[in-house]
Amino acid sequence: MTNSNTFSVRLPPETRQELEDYAKSTQRSSAFIVKEAVEAHLAERRAYLAAIREAVDEADESGEFISWEATSKWLRSWGTADELPPPEPDVFTKNAK
Repeated sequence: MTNSNTFSVRLPPETRQELEDYAKSTQRSSAFIVKEAVEAHLAERRAYLAAIREAVDEADESGEFISWEATSKWLRSWGTADELPPPEPDVFTKNAK
C-alpha cells in the first residue's frame, strides 16, 4: 500500500451532497472520488502548462510574434460584418523576414 496523507477541503453543502450521492451510486467512497478528481485535474493542468511552455519555446525559437495592437484589432472585429482574418506575425526579434 502506498503512503498517503489526509487532506481536508471545504465544500458547499450541495456539492458535498452531490459527491455523496455519486459515490453511493458508483459504490465508491467519497474519498476515492475526490482523489480521482484531483489526480485528473492535475494531469489536465500539467498537459495545459506543457502546451503553453511548448508554444512559448516555439515562438521564442522562431522570433515571430503578433503584436497586441494587431491581436486587439482582430478581436474587436469578431462578430461584426467586417470580421478580420487572424493576424500575421508583425514583430520579429530575430533576423527572420
